[in-house]
Order: sequence, then structure tokens, then C-alpha cells
Amino acid sequence: MMNGARESKALIIAGYGGHSGYAFAIIHELLQLGFKKSLVLVAEGYGFLVEKFKPYGEVVVQALPRRPGEPLYRGVHRWFKAFNQSLKLLMKHKVTAVFASGSNFSLPPSIASRIVSRAKLYTVEAIERFTKPSKAVKILGKIGATVFLHWEEQLEMYPKGVVVGPVYEPPLYEPRDEGYALVTTGTLGYKELFDAVERLGLERVVLQTGDVNPEPYINRNPRWIAFKYTSDIHRWIAGASLVITQQGLTAAISRLAYGKPTIIVWNPRVSLGAVKNDVRIYAEKLEAPFIDEVELHALKKAMDSVKSARKAFSNGSRKIAETMLKQITNAWFSPK
Repeated sequence: MMNGARESKALIIAGYGGHSGYAFAIIHELLQLGFKKSLVLVAEGYGFLVEKFKPYGEVVVQALPRRPGEPLYRGVHRWFKAFNQSLKLLMKHKVTAVFASGSNFSLPPSIASRIVSRAKLYTVEAIERFTKPSKAVKILGKIGATVFLHWEEQLEMYPKGVVVGPVYEPPLYEPRDEGYALVTTGTLGYKELFDAVERLGLERVVLQTGDVNPEPYINRNPRWIAFKYTSDIHRWIAGASLVITQQGLTAAISRLAYGKPTIIVWNPRVSLGAVKNDVRIYAEKLEAPFIDEVELHALKKAMDSVKSARKAFSNGSRKIAETMLKQITNAWFSPK
């Protein structure tokens, strides 16, 4: 009974982009609690995330059904591929708890887990959503997932949701001030913002550009550091004097994990994300200036008014990890 049961694993569906941050927060807490039997699902094409998750569990790369900004019909074949991959994975491993971080990437393995293993399914709504739920998280809730929430206000969207407090990646470095501004906008990037920051004439900038080519910025600004992606954004957040970022989890990491002066800029390229007014509420929660249109004077005004964080929130990821670990432990000792 005990020998086979102790092979129970947690499946952490990390996906890509900001969603992977929730997954990282949970698997980090699971490891802190002494649990080392996690499988991590990462989307194809995001090798830097494979490097990020390697120390925390067995990483499996799987097809991404729908890429950012892609018409739905183009990814039909990848939906079938992802579902087939998920079924094979769930038949190979004994999974008793699944954490789905959101996005379309979460759906095939989550559905497969309900079919193959009847694993307990958990998910979390995006931290910046207050009035309009994520499509994927809404679907996950309908197939039986426990939906964790960051804020009491999100109960309006999920009356049966469980509020645990803001979920964000924990600090991995000691905060310091190395005199540069970090500008980071995730997977898609935001060229208009990068161009506006360049016009500010800042001497030292670290620029994470996502899908935008960083070479022109490096060529014009020899003291800048620019790159598309990194497996260790924490290193750059920890050393920044100022962080300029978009809607999403990086703002919470900067503000809540490291206490950095942070400016949140509305990025219209994030078409599947939260609506603008939700992001405005999010910025207020984090005490961060909010810019809804990229203009030079708005950036200067925000930089003049931004301050270090005053509010403190306990990290809700510990409560989620404890809930999952309890589920796994019960599976260990339940009869076959």
C-alpha cells in the first residue's frame, strides 16, 4: 500500500509568460515544505523557463495550443497534439494534485488529469483581474478546479473561490540599488514604451524586450543592457533603482517581493489580459503610478511621484502549496 502510494506527484502546469510565475511561486513553496516530487509542464519554445524550473522538479515540454495573438484556427492541430501528450504523461505518472497556472496551455493537461487520474485540480485567477475573469480559469472552475484568489474583490467573479492573498514569486536575492532602471514587458514586448524610455535620456537601463529586437537599443545606448528573455528576472529586479513594467505578475514581484519603486504601464498588445480599469485598480493595490498611454510627460511625472512600497502582504502561494500537499499526503495513506 505505502510503497506505491508514496510515488504520488504534483503536476505544475507552468505554461509560458506571466502564468509561469504563479507556477514558480507554488513549486518553490512545495520545495520549502519538503515536497520534491513535482512534474512541471512548460510550453514549447520557452527554453529559458526550462532552465528556471530545472532545480525544482522534472520539467516536461509540451505543445502550446494557441500562441499569443494567434487566430484560433491555426492552432487546431496543436490542441490535439497537446491533449495526446497530456494523456500519455498522466498515464505514465501517478498525479494526485494539479496546479494549473492559467492560459490555454493549462486546458489539455487539466482535462486529461480529470479523465485519467481524477486528480484534485487547483488554479488561480490573474492577480490584475477584478471585473472580467480569465477564459481559461473560468473553464477550469467549471470542470471542478478550486479557484484561488488574490483579493477579496475577486469573489464577485468567483463566489466559491478561496481568497489566499496575493500570489507572487518570492524574493530570491537581497534587494540592492545598482543605479539602473529595469524596463520589462514580458513575452510580447512594447516597442512604444522602449522608445519613450530611450527619449528620457537615462544613462543606465536594463531592457527586457520579449519579441521586440533589442539590438537597436544596445547600438544607440552603449551603457544599456538589453535582452529578449531571461531565466532569472529576479536578479535584475533585485538590483534596480526603478522598475517600469506592464500589467501582470512582474509588478507584484517588484513591489511585494522586493519593495521596489514600480511604475505600471498599460500595454495594449496584451490583448487577452485584464481590461484597463482592472489594471488601474491593481496599480492602486500596489501603490504604483499607472500610465494608460505611453507619453514622455506621463513617464516623467510617474518617475517623479513613484515611491517605495509601504503596504505589506503575506504571500498566498504558501497556503496553496499547503493545500496541495495535504491532498497528496491523503493520497499516500488512502487505500488503493
